[in-house]
Amino acid sequence: MEINDNTLNIAINNLKRQNPEITDAEMLTDSIMERITPKMKMSTPSFLLIVRTISSSAAIFLLGLFIYQQVNTTELITSSPVAAVAEPKIAVHSECLPKVNSKEKSVLEVYLCHIKTNSIKNQRFQSFYHQIRN
Repeated sequence: MEINDNTLNIAINNLKRQNPEITDAEMLTDSIMERITPKMKMSTPSFLLIVRTISSSAAIFLLGLFIYQQVNTTELITSSPVAAVAEPKIAVHSECLPKVNSKEKSVLEVYLCHIKTNSIKNQRFQSFYHQIRN
């Protein structure tokens, strides 16, 4: 192992001491320059430029529309002095009106009546459906 290391060190030192001689330096430079090709600039396709332009324009338009809507809604909210209050309206089925006794119809009584009429309609539909299938 030591012999191989010593031999290797001697060979490396001998190679380091030797100086190569250039016979024709200009010819070496010219051959190197001929092998190097100048980098060509990659031109972006025109289709890609068109897509970029359109998508940028659309993004700017949508951003402007969003800002415009936000400004208008805040102006509408601040300019309206009275907010509209939704009044709950209860749709009462005509069959349920005579069944409710009091003048002030309670929501629970009307709802129970509505459920009863709805269950009757469902039973009629089921019997009709079974008659059609059979």
